[in-house]
Amino acid sequence: MASLFAERPHTAPVQYSYHSMFVAAAESAALWRCKSCGKEVSNRWHHFHSHTAQRSICPYCPATYSRIDTLRAHLRLKHAALLLKH
Repeated sequence: MASLFAERPHTAPVQYSYHSMFVAAAESAALWRCKSCGKEVSNRWHHFHSHTAQRSICPYCPATYSRIDTLRAHLRLKHAALLLKH
């Protein structure tokens, strides 16, 4: 007997390029709306990296970050004493 519910084909999440990921936000000329998550951001480059699989891993704890500058800030704030030893 055939199933009453049609199976939906599996669709992979849309992967946008940097240039196609954002549209101008209607509320402000300084903001951009992300097509992937809907968030409004002022810095497209930083937000684009939040959607990538590449992670920057802290060498001293389990923390991981989508951006290297955020990892550097974490290291200065949380592991300053360890950094001074090197």
